[in-house]
Amino acid sequence: MALQNLKQYFESTNRNEIDALLKNPCVVTEKVQASSFHVMRTLDGFDYFKSGQKQEMDKVDRTIVKYYENAINYFNTLPKDVKEKMPLDWKFGFDYMVDAKTIDIEYDNMPKNNLILTHIQVMNAVDPTQVKKVIRDPKVLNDWAIELDVQKPQVIYNGVLQSDQKEQLSDLLQMTVDQFTEYFDDRSFTRYIYNLFNKGLNSTALNNTLDKPIDCLILNFFEGKNVKSFKLERFDRETKEERKPSDMYQISILDLVEFLSQYDLSKIELKSEKSDERYLELMSTIFNAYVEKNATKYIGASFDSADFAALPGFELNTRFIQNEKTIALVQNKVLAELFKITLGSFRKIRTKETSIINADLMAQINEIVNEIEDVVMGEIKEGDVLNFQSYIKHQNLSVQNSPILEALKVNTTEHGRMPVNMFVGRFQPFTLGHAKVIENIYKQNGYPVVIFLIKSKTKKKEDAFSRPYDEETQVRMLNALKSAYPIQDVFILPSAGIDLMFNAMRPKYEPVLWGTGTDRLKTYSYQVDKPEYREDLNVRPDFGLFEIQRDDKAVSATQVRNAMLDSDEKLFKKLTPRPIHGMYAELKDKLEQSMAANESVFLTFNEFIKNI
Repeated sequence: MALQNLKQYFESTNRNEIDALLKNPCVVTEKVQASSFHVMRTLDGFDYFKSGQKQEMDKVDRTIVKYYENAINYFNTLPKDVKEKMPLDWKFGFDYMVDAKTIDIEYDNMPKNNLILTHIQVMNAVDPTQVKKVIRDPKVLNDWAIELDVQKPQVIYNGVLQSDQKEQLSDLLQMTVDQFTEYFDDRSFTRYIYNLFNKGLNSTALNNTLDKPIDCLILNFFEGKNVKSFKLERFDRETKEERKPSDMYQISILDLVEFLSQYDLSKIELKSEKSDERYLELMSTIFNAYVEKNATKYIGASFDSADFAALPGFELNTRFIQNEKTIALVQNKVLAELFKITLGSFRKIRTKETSIINADLMAQINEIVNEIEDVVMGEIKEGDVLNFQSYIKHQNLSVQNSPILEALKVNTTEHGRMPVNMFVGRFQPFTLGHAKVIENIYKQNGYPVVIFLIKSKTKKKEDAFSRPYDEETQVRMLNALKSAYPIQDVFILPSAGIDLMFNAMRPKYEPVLWGTGTDRLKTYSYQVDKPEYREDLNVRPDFGLFEIQRDDKAVSATQVRNAMLDSDEKLFKKLTPRPIHGMYAELKDKLEQSMAANESVFLTFNEFIKNI
């Protein structure tokens, strides 16, 4: 979870809470601009984790990018006596760097053996994915840094802040962005904050002076056994815009989905024993078949990757690829990038839309992912007769963790105050089919319904007809329905990720049933029934999906839009609730405007290739 910004906390909290916080013992360290890397000893070696992930890296992760190989090799070659000293329930956390020049900072020095020990997580012995406590004691970290022969954390201050330090820190935090920019126009911010906490230091963690930029400082305040951590960084630091995927990347995903939707996975027989090796074996076979059919589409193509992706550490790692034909193909840089996309795109169930993957495409990808998982995990179909060797292989696979995983971001696990049911949709426009879901789910338990209006941030060619209405129009339409249906509230989200919806509802609401038509049941069940998600969210025991049977006679928004294009107001009113009948002219006009204004910039694969 991202660290809270001290400036933002200061501005959103009252003075009494700030004063109480500053009275606690404080450890101040420097955070360098580096990757997060964790190591945990096992009985037969080590497990490695990237970016705070709960699941250890496997051979698929290490194939997609070779960035962490230096760190992994370092720990694999540690002396035996050092390895054995590392407790089995401790997960050691590091900042990991492979180059002194990072995204926007160039340091003078590199960390010892590329690693800075920043903290140690003590894991739950029963559930090793759960953290019991975090050790940040500088003495403990220094001792272990010496033992592991890595760099110790740069501890700038350790103790209770003095009155002059509190005053100087408060003065700094009260500055506006403009005041900050003007004040530090000809002053070193690094020197200022270092001197605030420790005037005796004249160099940073990796720089020889205090005059060069650093990433930030981390302030850890200890309230008994609890720790509150904040980052202190430049107030005028610009937020980097999220890099948009290239057209080539988008078109490749669409083409791979189309190919895999028609590909018979059952004809592939895997020989590998472990699930990650089986996934690589399966995807290599699929990739070879895809390239054989579609190689000409990639002549002269470019994926326009980010600058850092061109660095050696971000290249495809062929070490774990066993298929000789795949190894030969990925010698081509474009095909190597395509193989990385193939490995990464069909490895886990998706719960959130992205700038290129809408709900429909996400459902298609999830169907393919489940088919792939069945093959990788050796799922036995009804009527299968296994020989003894196949049976043993299936038994071994069945106890391995499935590679189909995705982490949630949960703001709070405390239940909301008011029980509600939930209903997700695009409502372009609202129909009697939607009304049926709300009425039926309300009858189940008497709880009102919270509506999630999903508004994708991206536009596609087909949106001119399928998604013609803007947010304002839809919200007015939904509010008009509150008089006739038990609609409690409306939330607007960019995607139907279960964590996004829980974060939006809590602490006010707690969902009991998620109402959905038959057509969406399987897509939503990926999120609702996954044990890890239920645990991470701390859902009610009775939280689940409520299916509304959808058949050929069910009313759809497509029928309603077609009725308006045909100027059939009578049919429109037959298919929609009475409260929005008065919006007929407006909805019809906006639909026609959307259709008329559409000028597609989304090319077919072949059209795209001709233009690059």
